[in-house]
Amino acid sequence: MLDYGIVGNCMTCALIKRNASIDWLCFPAFSDPSVFAKILDEKKGGSFSIIPVGKYRITQKYISNTAILETSFTGTRNAFVIYDFFPRYNKLTKNGHRLLIKENRLVRIIKPVKGKPIIKICYEPRPDYARKKCEYSQFEDKFICSTDDKTIALVTNVSFKNICEKKEVSIDRTKYFVIENGTRFESVRNVNDCMKLFSATKKYWENWCEGLVLPKNNSSLITRSLITLKLLTYSPTGAIIAAATTSIPEEIGSERTWDYRYCWVRDASFCVDAMEKLGRSYESKELMKFILKAAVRDDFIQPIYTITGETDLPEYELAHLEGFRGTGPVRVGNAAYRQRQNDIYGAVIDIFYLYFVYYQYEKRLTEKYWRLIKYIVNQIKFNWDKKDSSIWEYRNLEDHYTYSKFMCWVGVDRAIKIARHFGKEEFTDGWIKLSEKIKDDIMRNGYKKEIGSFTISYGRKDIDASLLLMCYHEFLPSDDPWLINTVKAIYKNLRHGDKVKRYDMNDDFGQSESSFTICTFWLIDALHYIGEDAKARKLFSKIIKRGNHLGLFSEDIDMKTGKLMGNFPQAYTHIALINSAVLLSEWSAKRKKIDWGFVHNHKKKGF
Repeated sequence: MLDYGIVGNCMTCALIKRNASIDWLCFPAFSDPSVFAKILDEKKGGSFSIIPVGKYRITQKYISNTAILETSFTGTRNAFVIYDFFPRYNKLTKNGHRLLIKENRLVRIIKPVKGKPIIKICYEPRPDYARKKCEYSQFEDKFICSTDDKTIALVTNVSFKNICEKKEVSIDRTKYFVIENGTRFESVRNVNDCMKLFSATKKYWENWCEGLVLPKNNSSLITRSLITLKLLTYSPTGAIIAAATTSIPEEIGSERTWDYRYCWVRDASFCVDAMEKLGRSYESKELMKFILKAAVRDDFIQPIYTITGETDLPEYELAHLEGFRGTGPVRVGNAAYRQRQNDIYGAVIDIFYLYFVYYQYEKRLTEKYWRLIKYIVNQIKFNWDKKDSSIWEYRNLEDHYTYSKFMCWVGVDRAIKIARHFGKEEFTDGWIKLSEKIKDDIMRNGYKKEIGSFTISYGRKDIDASLLLMCYHEFLPSDDPWLINTVKAIYKNLRHGDKVKRYDMNDDFGQSESSFTICTFWLIDALHYIGEDAKARKLFSKIIKRGNHLGLFSEDIDMKTGKLMGNFPQAYTHIALINSAVLLSEWSAKRKKIDWGFVHNHKKKGF
């Protein structure tokens, strides 16, 4: 079970197990090599754990409406609590302006609640994915772990000798630990400094949540998902990573292990929608700017970018790590960046459509962006009828995938809507003909009457869950019999209780034995779209219970055990959860437009 919480500062993050062990931390940024990687190798990976002496009941939760994780240890005579967070807060300048402070340091506070608990501290950093030996030294008040190219400092009020020798430590007063990059930070000098950071960070997140515009139904569930998406955002550029981890397998014993610490264009389009409609215009705007900057710069759109917008993501394996629960290989980088995935053309133009037309965040479309829209439509014109790897990123199975075809249609359709909105109708005649040509081709070749459904690709009889997004993107009206038949076929053949598989066909690794969590939410949305609201709500009520003890979701759910699998926490899953929760809320409108006057009057600055 992925019983982890996530804390972060929108530059990097740490995963903290239910027993308060920090098992994953890449430093100083999401995609940098790990300092702690026990999640990928129990013996070699390294961690920072607090081991209580005696028997304790352990509970874990987030402080409400924050990204501060609280792990409580309760015994018969003794009790203590651990707070973990990255400082993120607003500070008033001399000129009276608010300045956002994002300290790239992990703060851990251990506070006694009852008695005098005894603990052992196991601090074992293993830099560079545990490939480099760590040399320890002391520099002023810092406990230094150094390699040839990295310095990790630990500041604490616990004796360094006790830490090195793993001696018992009495929690007779509050203890603190601060992990930071290098030796240049001004040291946290005492407990009071830590508590000030705690209070300021708590206030930041509470203010951030106050700026949300939420439906009443499932508001706490939506809020936790939004905070999680925020934690997966790389604030220097606006990129959002697909997940915090690499190589958590989709299923134990398979080689379905991928590095998700990068920004997918496809995910970004859905994220813009989810963030925008709940009042987070800042994040959606920054993410859109990141994607569009990358596209404009290179005149080429690839499926994945690094968090800084780089285009090269070479993939290699870390053979010295055994992998999560012994399942490897552990991969760094992602070779899918080289693939042809024609659906991303539609995803990018849909971002334009949502931003400029649907939500009307800005009234003016710059010439630079308009040129890019025309360029992408031209790319669709010359590529829509070619084979690709599509949404599931098959490595050796290029085909005419139906999803890619209808997303090309989405791209042209949204371009037409954008052109009309900004009075550029001179382009629409040719684009209308192109959209009709693509749609006619899909209707002729993408539907198999003998199975009563659209299929994963032309000429095949297999179905897949990506076809459900025909509903989200309104490829066909909700009463279209072919669309209804497709949704029902997926409900019957790919659904197993509340778990939905991507497909049943063999792929590069054989047949998958896990469900893809986002597909359940897509099915919920599709059922709602075709009028099967009762089924949609029943499915939703079940799937939301599949999250871990903190309400966090990974990519997959094991079909047999029901345990979370795949990279964690998964942005795509939380985006889909938000969309489904809003869809089934009292707002009851897809991509609900909200009262922007209310939002702007209540919006918090200094994000």
